[in-house]
Amino acid sequence: MKFERLKALKRGKGYVHYKGKLCEIISINALKQTAQVAEVDQIFPDIYEVKASELD
Repeated sequence: MKFERLKALKRGKGYVHYKGKLCEIISINALKQTAQVAEVDQIFPDIYEVKASELD
């Protein structure tokens, strides 16, 4: 996924797929072009920092 699309999904409260799981975008790091994502509908989800290119 391109970084610009990732920023737009963050603004629009969109979801992304990471390793076959539906995740919400917690925050974005523009310098590294990464995002922190967490699984949806979890009480205490694991938070992953991934590059934009790894997300679907």
